[in-house]
Amino acid sequence: MTDQQPERAQKIIDAKLPLSWLIGTTCSIILAFGLLYGNVDRLVRDVGELQVTVKTGNAQTAALQGTIAILQYRVEILEKPKPPETRSGK
Repeated sequence: MTDQQPERAQKIIDAKLPLSWLIGTTCSIILAFGLLYGNVDRLVRDVGELQVTVKTGNAQTAALQGTIAILQYRVEILEKPKPPETRSGK
């Protein structure tokens, strides 16, 4: 009776799911996980490079904002109307 159980299990697997389908499905799933791991690794590297680029851009933007603020202050000082001079001697 113990000899019949393995044959029966093999027949169920072969009858419902052919062995070639099982092997093909398993290989495709393993391949998909491998490709997914490679894509995630590349994505992590790209995000790291993008963060460096954004930090550089933020630093440049902060420097430009400081320069613009100084220039606006200077222009405001130059454009401010001068008070009329008083003649105290006459």
